[in-house]
Amino acid sequence: MNVTDDHHKHDDDHEAIATNDLKSPLLPLNHNDVNQESSTSLITSLVTPNTFFIVLGPLLCGVICMWVKVGELESSRNMLGVLAWIFTWWLTMAVPMPITSMAPLFLFPLFGISTADVVAKSYMDDVISLVLGSFILALAVEHYNIHKRLALNITILFCGDPVNPPLLLLGICATTAFVSMWMHNVACAVMMMPVATGILQRLPTTRTGQSDTVNKFCRAVVLGVIYSAAIGGMSTLTGTGVNLILVGMWKSYFPEANPISFNTWFFFGFPLAVVILLFMWVILCCLYCERGSSRVLSNYLDKAHLQAELDSLGPMSFEEKMVLSVFSGLIVLWMTRNLTDELPGWGALFKGRAGDGTAS
Repeated sequence: MNVTDDHHKHDDDHEAIATNDLKSPLLPLNHNDVNQESSTSLITSLVTPNTFFIVLGPLLCGVICMWVKVGELESSRNMLGVLAWIFTWWLTMAVPMPITSMAPLFLFPLFGISTADVVAKSYMDDVISLVLGSFILALAVEHYNIHKRLALNITILFCGDPVNPPLLLLGICATTAFVSMWMHNVACAVMMMPVATGILQRLPTTRTGQSDTVNKFCRAVVLGVIYSAAIGGMSTLTGTGVNLILVGMWKSYFPEANPISFNTWFFFGFPLAVVILLFMWVILCCLYCERGSSRVLSNYLDKAHLQAELDSLGPMSFEEKMVLSVFSGLIVLWMTRNLTDELPGWGALFKGRAGDGTAS
């Protein structure tokens, strides 16, 4: 009798443990429904516009390689197909940019366009080193707010007391153009726009007679920042990627000609950029800086406001001073590597083996 009771008690305890098991379902599951839902969700996740564009690149490449004829060389046709593949991924951003940028490393050898050795060497040369160095410098300037400190100092210098709107606009445009000389145009515009709009936030936005003058000046500042970023990029090789592409093409197509160095481009592009910047400033002043705007703007903005904003940044830290030192030293090295035929720069010490990327 005791044995039977113990046996029943053991069964009851086993059922209780099974019932309290957190992993056991409270209700019976239909495994067919679960499998159907998982397969449906898998199909839904695969059938997306992004997947379509990922497949579209290789599809266009295959169509071009099979049916399009480009000259007599098969590699020319394959090159066109690979370009269509990469451009599709690039324009649609179906694949992350770093992956798209590395695609030629395996596509060019795969389609017989070039060897892996030649393609890999194209990813690191003097021009790429120059770009990399300028990008690192731009990140350091942005991280430590050096661009904001520089913009406020130059704006205070040009501001005038009372406020002179044309001079204030010239200060903002000149600062933006100077920053754009050492980094990409888009990055410069993104960095300088908050600085300019931060100054403009002190101005009223209500619909009054005075606000029309203020609104016109705000438009002039915004347009000035955008145009100045593009104009400043003309001055140096690091100002925009197009200049660096020209240097690479010049080196490839005219290997026997004198190379385009940083200072030779600077002496060509900087005077031209200054002239265009002044023309742009005059046009903006004629269109948006009305007579009497100085009196209106002086009611809301003066040197004291700008100085207070500059003081809020505090004294320059050690890191900021170091970045400025590296920045200044890099500019000096770029400008003095190759001066003239009669007066060679420091590059002559290395018998022509050093380039602008070496300084970067």
